[in-house]
Amino acid sequence: MSIRMIAIDLDGTLLHDDMTISSYSRDVIKKASEEGFKVVIATGRMWNSARKKMEVLELGNVPVVCYTGAWIMMGETGEAIYQEGMDPKFASKALLWAKEEGLKVTAFWDDKIYMEGPDGTEIKYRKYRTVQPEFLGAAFFNPPKKVTRIVFSDPDPAVRLEIRKAIENKFGDAVDVVFPGDDFVDMHKSGINKATAVKYLADQAGISSSEIMAFGNTENDVPLLRMAGESYAVANADKIALDVAKAVCASNEEDGVAHMIEKLLK
Repeated sequence: MSIRMIAIDLDGTLLHDDMTISSYSRDVIKKASEEGFKVVIATGRMWNSARKKMEVLELGNVPVVCYTGAWIMMGETGEAIYQEGMDPKFASKALLWAKEEGLKVTAFWDDKIYMEGPDGTEIKYRKYRTVQPEFLGAAFFNPPKKVTRIVFSDPDPAVRLEIRKAIENKFGDAVDVVFPGDDFVDMHKSGINKATAVKYLADQAGISSSEIMAFGNTENDVPLLRMAGESYAVANADKIALDVAKAVCASNEEDGVAHMIEKLLK
C-alpha cells in the first residue's frame, strides 16, 4: 500500500544538533503536507516546546504528538485531542520514592515543569524547554492533578541504567520507562508511547499501519518504528532504534528525513 501518513520525531531526527530546522527540511515537509500526506510530529518534548518548532515548520493545524504520546495537540489552535497521565496519588508515591533515593527528578503537569528546588538540571536542559521550572518545595511531592511525565536525569549511562532498573522493580507494570536521549530516564503511565498515539490518529483518518512512514532516533521512537509500515532511523540514531527500523537514512545533520520524504514525493 502507498504511504499516506508521515510521523516525524524532532530532537536528533529532524532537528540539527543546534536545535534548528533547515529551510530545506521545512520546505520538503510543507510540500508533503500540501500534497495531501498526513504529517504528524511525534516528539518527547512538552507541548510548549514542540509548538515553537511547529511555528518554524509552517504546517498549519496538524496534530502534534508530544510527551512521547501522553498528549496529542493540534499544532495551530492548541486544541487538546488526547491527554493522559499518572494518577496524582501514584505520582506522589513515585516522587517521594525518588527523594528517598536521592535522585534528581522533575515532573510535568498542566504543560509546566515542576521541581522541589534548583539542582542544576534546570540550567543544563534549558535547550529542550521554552518555560522555566517552578520550584514548589514540599508541595512538589503532592501534585494536584494527573502528572504527564516524571523525568530522572544523570550524566552517567551506568547510573541511568540503575535508575531504570530501580523504577521498574519498584513500580512494575504501572509505568513505562524509556531512555529518550541525552541524560534522561522518562517515566510515563503504562501504555503511553508514540506508536499508540500515532495509531490513534491514523485510525481516525482511516489509515492503516502499513500506510505510515516514520522517522526516529532513540528508544522512545522504537514502538513507532516497529509499528509503521515504512520506518527509518537516522544514521546518528541509538543502536536500539537502528536495530528495529526497517531502514536507515542520512543523519539529522544531513537532513536525512527530508531527503527520504522528497524521494516519496517524486
